[in-house]
Amino acid sequence: MTDTALASIFCPATLGWPLPDCEPDGPTADQQRAVLGALRHTRIDWAVMGRHLAFEADCYLRRRLFLNRSWEILMLCWLPGQKTAIHDHGASWGSTLVMMGDLTERTYRAPEGQPLEFKTEGVLTTGQVTVESRETIHEVSNQGVVPAVSLHLYSPPLRFLHSYDESTGAKRYVEPAESRFCTR
Repeated sequence: MTDTALASIFCPATLGWPLPDCEPDGPTADQQRAVLGALRHTRIDWAVMGRHLAFEADCYLRRRLFLNRSWEILMLCWLPGQKTAIHDHGASWGSTLVMMGDLTERTYRAPEGQPLEFKTEGVLTTGQVTVESRETIHEVSNQGVVPAVSLHLYSPPLRFLHSYDESTGAKRYVEPAESRFCTR
């Protein structure tokens, strides 16, 4: 699908603020701050966003809402018990808004040639915004009893990710087309 066709699925202006036009390597620090500030004040219009909701029993569902040269916007829909593989975001900077429900994020450090080191675990509640830097390695899950929905903004758009084996630290290159990786 072309950028124009994808842009017609969802208009970022629906969020109530414009996305900055970024350089090929992503947003500047000022642009990151502006996006985070705007995202923190975003009020979800469920009349618009609700038509994009969908859930699958075996794995969380990723819906691409928007793509251009600077940004990609995804909506992730999570049923209780669903989680991602441990992963990074390649060369992309990202921010996430929890739109509904609660998500649990576990973060890790990846020492070269060693098992992953657990860093933190926290619950992300409705309305909370998080940042995924190029150094972020994490696993996200819905450990609650109700569905959850999150909105993810990436710049530049996700071109690749890495998934990680917790016990060995080995990382695997993952193309976005196969990035609907999850474990139960």
